[in-house]
Amino acid sequence: MTPIAAYLEELSGMLARGSRRRILAEVDAHLQEAAALGCARGEAAEVAERVAVARFGAPTEVARQFNSLRRSPGAIGRRVLAIALASAATGGVGTATVWAFGPSSHAHAAHHGRIATRRDR
Repeated sequence: MTPIAAYLEELSGMLARGSRRRILAEVDAHLQEAAALGCARGEAAEVAERVAVARFGAPTEVARQFNSLRRSPGAIGRRVLAIALASAATGGVGTATVWAFGPSSHAHAAHHGRIATRRDR
């Protein structure tokens, strides 16, 4: 079993049933992206996965945060924020997540030189 699969399995048993599948899919996507970035930097796949898992945080803490958000008013917005903040530790994934939720995210990224514009090509 890969480090990410083991992490997701452990986390799964700690999450509330109603949102478990969606949260696991989000966490998996963030961990896979972080591991892919590690591999792109030359890390072995298993090492990259272990680093991504370690940076994401202990499953008990992640589950506690998600479960507490589920029970409070305005939970959806805070869940999105929690995912973004948790994934920020994985090195840029959180930033990409936050940009993805903004309607002018492409323009903001281009303004800051992160996306090539037609003039740059």
